This record gives sequence, structure tokens and C-alpha cells, in this order.
Amino acid sequence: MTVVDLFEFTPINYTTGKKAEFDEDSKTLVLSENQFGKLEKLNEEIKFLEIGRKTIKPKNFVGVVQIGNLTLQIFPKLLRTSSYDDLESHKTLIMGNLLKMLAVGGEIPVKPSEVAGILSGKAPFLEILISIYSQKLLETLRYHRHYTYRRVEEKLNHVKGQIDFGAYASRWHRRHVIPVRYNDRTMDNLLNRTLKYGAYLMARLTQSHENYLRLRSAMEILDGVPVVPVSVHETYRIHFNRLNAIFKPLVELARVFIAGTAIRLQTGKVETFTFLVPMEKVFESFVAGLLTNSEYEVLPKEFEGSVIKTQHHIGNLLAEGKFWLIPDITIQTTDGMKIIIDTKYKLLDKEDQKLGVSQSDLYQMYAYASHWNADAVVLLYPAISSVIDRKWHFDIKAGRVEKRVPLLIKSLDLGSNFLDEKEWEKFLRKFRVFMDEILGKGRQQLEYGEQEVLVNV
Repeated sequence: MTVVDLFEFTPINYTTGKKAEFDEDSKTLVLSENQFGKLEKLNEEIKFLEIGRKTIKPKNFVGVVQIGNLTLQIFPKLLRTSSYDDLESHKTLIMGNLLKMLAVGGEIPVKPSEVAGILSGKAPFLEILISIYSQKLLETLRYHRHYTYRRVEEKLNHVKGQIDFGAYASRWHRRHVIPVRYNDRTMDNLLNRTLKYGAYLMARLTQSHENYLRLRSAMEILDGVPVVPVSVHETYRIHFNRLNAIFKPLVELARVFIAGTAIRLQTGKVETFTFLVPMEKVFESFVAGLLTNSEYEVLPKEFEGSVIKTQHHIGNLLAEGKFWLIPDITIQTTDGMKIIIDTKYKLLDKEDQKLGVSQSDLYQMYAYASHWNADAVVLLYPAISSVIDRKWHFDIKAGRVEKRVPLLIKSLDLGSNFLDEKEWEKFLRKFRVFMDEILGKGRQQLEYGEQEVLVNV
């Protein structure tokens, strides 16, 4: 297996040849004609690469793509460098930070505190994902099983459940055969079929003997469940409740493998596999996870008890109900203050007068602030090239008065080592200060707005 590391927005050279390989000196990826054709086809569907005549440059997707014996690992560009060699030398840190962000955001079924334990040596990203699934699945199945009941009607020579007296009376000449109805407890249900099919696909993909053994052990526990193809659409029909909620993260990761795997059912051979997540989604989920999980304590004490919502529908842009207004994060404090935070995974330019903030983003934030009568709005970007901290203002109508609302343009540094306990705590402290400033600006605006209303009355 040839494993090649790629980084967001960082191009490498490519050419076609007899087999897949990567030349470290010239940073040139060699692809077979068949692999290049499949890569182009995948790119037409997902658009995760810019494929030029001589170079390949990843866009803003991260994850892994496997085509035959070639694996492309795509990592975020979390460091302030454009050098491929610099990024490659810090790959372990970048991979660890990516896994931590996915864990905090709930994208993978592992606790953020466990990430350091699963990041081992030079294990490829795909093997780490399979390791997470195989360990968590086996651990869960050892203590929890998901059973459902199915209605069974059959003829027995003894009583079980309820007797079908109507059918029994009509066949009085065969009194020794009793038609009965009963509920049978079984493990053969959609949830378990999804888990087992996910394990089957991962067993076909893994190059790790340990992962393979764990997956086989999990499949043996699910012995009464057949290995049958399960579609992504079917997995969304699984209903979760307090009895089976423990399986939800595993089903979600199994869904990722089901959606990303192209397999020949006749031979069981995996042709391609893709696990690609847009970094804007990773960044948004990470920030939302920090705010909504009380474990991180990122809100100042006086703002505890605030209602924090993600993807909160605050209204419609048109009176006809079309074009929903859905900010990434809304915060409403106990004293009525309203804050909107929208994450943008884009590169800003400190030297630009407008910082590179797009006009469409400003229109979007103005609509949010006006419709929800916000006291402060925040555009939050990753600090990749430079740290940005700027304050602008919107003038919006609030009832019969004009209200000046702070628009904070801020960036969040993602280049610390999130797996180092001290650096992670330092990052959280900075985030608390960051939130204290945002909420402080909102409180000042709330008080200012109240005075403005009194003057106009």
C-alpha cells in the first residue's frame, strides 16, 4: 500500500506511470492510468481537488481516499507555513489536532481525552478510524446487545404465546397441531445489520492484524445477524431511544464507511474508499462542541445558564417562509442578551482594508442581526496566516430606534498541540478570554440599547 500525505491548499506534482509511488525529493505522485481515471471520477462527484496539467492541489476537504493500493491522506493546513516539508514534519501534530477537533465536534465516536491513546506511531489515518470503530464496537458489544421483537405465527405441538383459536377450531381433526402467535426476541435487526456490515467493510479495508481480529470478534458476537449490504438511506431509518442510544455514534461511523466504500459484491474486493469532510464543517462542529459541552467551561461564570443552540432557525428571509435564517451558533443569556456566532473556514488577509471578508458574509450577518435583534455578532475564522481581531458595527432598526450592533471579526489559533494537556488547557483559557470579550461587548450593547430606547421615548 502506497500512502501519500496531502495538505490543504498545498500543491504537489503528479504524473502517470506503471504503478503508484511518491517521489519524496521532487514531491511527485505517480499514478497508474486506471487510478488517475478513478481519481478524476471521484473528483467530479466531490470536487475535493484542483487537478491541473502537472499539479494536484487539495481544496478544503480533509480525510482519506483509497484507490486500489494507493491511499491519499488529506490533512488541514493548521500551521503558518506553505512548505510541504514543514507540514509533513508536523504531520503527527496536525493529525492529532484534526482527530481532537473531530472528537470535540462529535464527528467520531471517541472521547476527546482518548484521542492521544489512539494516535500511534505512523499509523495511517484510515487505520486510526478503523481502530476507533473496532475498539468501540467490541467494547460496547461485550456489555450491551440490541434486541428487537418480531411477531411470529407458526404451528407447534405445544402452546407458546397465544393460541389462534379461530384457526385451531377450523382444523379440529388435527388437534395435536396448535397454531400460535408469539413475540420472538432477535438480534437480526437493522441496527445490528448496519454495525456488522460496517465491520465487514472495514475488515476488507484494514491492513492491521489487530484491527482485523477485533472486527472478526465483533462479527462473531453478532453471529445471528446476516452480513447483507445496507444502504446509507436504510441507516437513517434506525430509531434511537434511551435503550440503544449507546450505539448511535457507532452507527454514524459505520454509515461513513458504507457511504464511502465501492465494493465488488461478487468478490468482496474494495475498489475505492472515501472519507472526506469539509473543514468548514469540522471547524463549526469544533467551536459548537467547545461551547455546548460543560466539561470545557469556556463561558464566564456570570453567563452560566445561557441557552446555546447550534443551527438555530431564527426566522425566514421572506414573508412567504422561504430562505431560512440559520446561524451556526446562537447564545441567549439569562439577562436577555443575544449573541450570534458564525464560523467561516476561510483565509483572511491582515493587510487588506476589508481583511478579505466577503460582502455576502456581511449581508448574511446583517440579516441575522436584524431579524433576531442581536446585541453582538461574530464572524469567527481560523488563524492560519495571521491572528485577526477587528471590531466593526452594523446599524440596524430595533423597533422605532436605530441600534448600533458590534460586528466582531476574530480568528482562532488551531496550531497548538491539542494532545499536550498543558497546551490544550492554555488553548481553553484563551477561548474563555475570547468568549468573555464577546459577551462583554454584547452586555455593553444591551445596556446602550436600553438607554437609546429611553431617549427616543
